[in-house]
Amino acid sequence: MSLSQRLDLTQSQQLRLTPQLAQAIALLQLSATDLHDRVAEEVDRNPILEMERPRPASGPSMMSGGEDFDRAASIAEQVTLRGHLLSQIGGMRARAAVRAVAELIVDELSPDGRLPVGLDELTRRYDLRPGQAAAGLALVQACDPTGVGARSLGECFALQLDDRGLLDPPFRTLCENLARLTRGDRAGLIAATGLAPEALDERLAILRTLDPQPGFAYSAEATAPIVAPDVLVTKAKDVWRITLNPDTLPRVLVNETYAAEVAATGEDAARFVATCRLNASWLTRALEQRAGTVLKVSRAILRHQTAFFETGDIALRPLSMATLAAEVGIHESTVSRAVANKYMATPHGLRPLRGFFAQGVPDTTQKSGYAPAAVQARLRRLIEGEDPGRPLSDDALVRALTEDGVRIARRTVAKYRDLMGIPSSMQRRRLAARPGR
Repeated sequence: MSLSQRLDLTQSQQLRLTPQLAQAIALLQLSATDLHDRVAEEVDRNPILEMERPRPASGPSMMSGGEDFDRAASIAEQVTLRGHLLSQIGGMRARAAVRAVAELIVDELSPDGRLPVGLDELTRRYDLRPGQAAAGLALVQACDPTGVGARSLGECFALQLDDRGLLDPPFRTLCENLARLTRGDRAGLIAATGLAPEALDERLAILRTLDPQPGFAYSAEATAPIVAPDVLVTKAKDVWRITLNPDTLPRVLVNETYAAEVAATGEDAARFVATCRLNASWLTRALEQRAGTVLKVSRAILRHQTAFFETGDIALRPLSMATLAAEVGIHESTVSRAVANKYMATPHGLRPLRGFFAQGVPDTTQKSGYAPAAVQARLRRLIEGEDPGRPLSDDALVRALTEDGVRIARRTVAKYRDLMGIPSSMQRRRLAARPGR
């Protein structure tokens, strides 16, 4: 075998993101608040750029303060659950390594303060030594609000009872047997705890005073009323119209006077100003493209979900991002970014754009279908209209929904009922039979 050197010429295709395209993609998926922050950072880096604040709306409902009144300044800065916990962990007397693990665990918490992953998974994920995850979790669970960092509802209640000095063996057994409580298995609870019926009722009354979602007060959902909608939907003369909310759209302006003064000081300054102008042009174009994409996607949502805007959740239809992307002529990932972290003001309240997309439950004709939210609205309407003494079973709900045109399985009815926090027919009958109801 002989060895020799050879020069070959080959052609290949590669997809590379230009800086302009990367900037446009990054801006598209930001929320209104994050967008303002990102634009403010660009303005800080670019001396010829200025950001124009939106004018505060006038009217009797607005607070006084003149045209320069900044509404954002009138709202106290929200304290997030993450920030609240990290500030406490930072002041705890523990080894730095344990505090670091606790901070990692804080980032794993769900909005309600629950830890959805186990300690073994955390150990593998972060390559921790044995015992480190447990030590870090202990720090998190020592924080306020009490119950945060729990891995189950029972553990959440146990932490709160322990904080009150009430966690004795019967209460611990109750926390470990909450499934029996939801099934209404009083006999099983009495046998497991050894409590008399009256004593059990007293313990259950205390359990009802506990908070099952201790972190929710710090979550984004708890502050939803102060979220500004990105898209506004109105109806005029029987025609639905969609507009972008001008209060959520930052405007950037080039200070031409200052740019000319700087450019006149020399060739280096002129080149610097030219670069600043180019960056400003990219930013302006990216903002315009973001606004156009969000508006285009919102209009397509309106076309598909017109019945929702007329009558509410009960008329929501299935819609996939792939379907809408094909209709609008953009990629499915672009649709996903366009609806991320954005809200629409509708006649039925503030709705996340992502909430208009869902797989459907088929109707009896097999030609269309209903979004899960629409089926849940129908379920709620049926249960609210039932005879409390003779509540509808899941089988009866299936038959009623089928008559209404919804083709659904019994297990799906049970799943939706659980998601809405509605007890079973047997539990609803027991609740209706309680004295005082």
